[in-house]
Amino acid sequence: MCALLFISPSCFSGEIEDALSRAGLVESNIPTGGAWLAANHNLVDYVVAKNAGQLTIKEEKNLHRPQETKITFNGKSLIGTNKGEWGGNLSVVDSDGTAHLLIRDNIVQLIQEKDELFVFTGLAHLASARGAIYKVTGNKEDVNAEKVTLLPGAPEAVAIERNDREYFAFLIVTDNGLISFSPKFLEMKVLAIDQFWHGLYPNSAYLLDNQLVIGMRSGVAVLSFRQIVGIGSTPRVEKIQYFSKKVK
Repeated sequence: MCALLFISPSCFSGEIEDALSRAGLVESNIPTGGAWLAANHNLVDYVVAKNAGQLTIKEEKNLHRPQETKITFNGKSLIGTNKGEWGGNLSVVDSDGTAHLLIRDNIVQLIQEKDELFVFTGLAHLASARGAIYKVTGNKEDVNAEKVTLLPGAPEAVAIERNDREYFAFLIVTDNGLISFSPKFLEMKVLAIDQFWHGLYPNSAYLLDNQLVIGMRSGVAVLSFRQIVGIGSTPRVEKIQYFSKKVK
C-alpha cells in the first residue's frame, strides 16, 4: 500500500491498474497537435466511478451530461439544471410543486457533507470560462444559498480528499486545470494549469491512494501527488499519465 503522505513514481495503486486493464486502456503519450485533435473528435468518453466498492472505468459513446439533477436536502427537494450555453439554475421545490430560485447558473455537481450542501456551478464555452462554489444551508422550513468563492476556471468534475480528523478538501478538475479548495479554511490552491484535457471535456474524477483518476473524452488521466492534500501540506502534482485504447 502507498504511504499516507508521500508517493513515488513506482507506487501505483493496483486497483487503478485493474480498472485501466478492464477498460482496455494502456499508457499513451499525452496528446498534442494532431493526436490531441483526434482525441477531441473522438466519440468515446470514459467515466470513472466507484461501484460496489470497486473502481470502474466505463466506456460511453456520445456521452451527454444529464441536464437535470435532483437531491433531497433537509427534507426539501432541490432541482439543478445545466443546459450549457442556454443556462441553468438551482431551485427548491415546495410540496405543492412551487419552485423557488436559489442559484441562477449552470449546476455542474452537488455534494452533500453532513448538514451542508456544496454546489459547483459554471460553464466553459468558446473562449470564456467561469466557475463558483455555493453552499446551501437551512432546515425543513427554509433553505438558502450563499456564494463561497469564485473559481479560476469552469468546474467539470469534483473529487473529495479526507483525513482521519474529518477534514476534507475538494479536488476540482476545471476545463484546463486542477484546484484544491478547503471549505473549512476557505483555502484555495492551484495545482495544475493549462493542461491537455482542455477540450477533452473531463466528466468524472476519483481520488485513490494519492492518485486522482480523471475520466474524459478519448481516455483517462492519472495524476500522482507528491503530498496529500490536507492541513499544513503543500500538495504538488508529481506526475501526469494518460491512458487510452491501444492503436492497432
